[in-house]
Amino acid sequence: MNKHKPKILVVDDEPVISSMMADILKDERYDLFFAVDGQDGLAKANSIHPDLIFLDMCMPVLDGVGFLKKLNERGNLPCPILAITGYEDDMALSECFDQGIFSLIRKPFHPSEIIAICRRYTKLSEIKKRLSFNLETVTFLSKQASSFGLDNMEEQDLIEAIPLPVYVKRERVLAQVNKAFETFTGLDRGVIIGKTCEEISRDRQFIANDHESETGLIVNGRLACHEQIVADRQGKPREVIICRSVVTSGTSNQPVAILGIMIDITEFGFSSFKKMLANRYPGFSPREREVANLVRLGMSNKEVAQQLNIALCTVEYHRTNLREKLGLKKGDNVNLSTALLSL
Repeated sequence: MNKHKPKILVVDDEPVISSMMADILKDERYDLFFAVDGQDGLAKANSIHPDLIFLDMCMPVLDGVGFLKKLNERGNLPCPILAITGYEDDMALSECFDQGIFSLIRKPFHPSEIIAICRRYTKLSEIKKRLSFNLETVTFLSKQASSFGLDNMEEQDLIEAIPLPVYVKRERVLAQVNKAFETFTGLDRGVIIGKTCEEISRDRQFIANDHESETGLIVNGRLACHEQIVADRQGKPREVIICRSVVTSGTSNQPVAILGIMIDITEFGFSSFKKMLANRYPGFSPREREVANLVRLGMSNKEVAQQLNIALCTVEYHRTNLREKLGLKKGDNVNLSTALLSL
């Protein structure tokens, strides 16, 4: 996945606000786009796919709430949206949060506040995209690998083209890895191919030394994700999410291997966040902490369900429990993502 400068869209009808935002962020590494009202903002959001949106609430043609409603009609909000407002109307602000804004910035704002917010939320948006990419990639790879067999040279070419560490495991034995896997782990394929997890000396756990989980994965044929601490080639601990999927035989459709793909999420501090939740909120269950991790990224209920391999209604149940245990009420004007990010 190619790196790009984060795109920030400012939707505001006041030229002075747009000028201030341009001046504040001129030395930051962002591509800035501006819209003069909600209708213009919808068109630009659809064409440029921003990583972060600053949204004025009071605009002609289509105001901020109308903008949010139109976006929600198209599906989940595409990125974090921060409301810029001088509103004092609690009902109006409550509706903004109900429509999914992440947080609120009151006018007048300070330049350092804008810079800090942009850095925080563009990183969040980047990681969310990488997680979605990870999920889509492992699903695509497993389908492609199933079509022509694991020993075919084309399959090795396929996993080599992925810029994330990829491995293929058959009957508890590593069958294939790509160059990105070797680079990340420092484990040479000539040494580890054909060996079990137990036979690999360093960091043997991270190639899914979880036979019960893999057996269940093969039985139900679904994709599963889990977080794990691994060691990189320098021996430093890194935090990764590993997504695994079953590869089936192209002719018999029988499970023949497990395909895994990893993404490094160390910079977002998932483990430290979960430890903090466990210490500060001992009443949270392990699953609630996992849901909180992904909600913190701004993931939709559907995306959380896919990542954790659980039912959509289960995610909704856990989100309700999280709000109650955090002491959040509907009238608080705070959505769950914002509350978790502020912890």
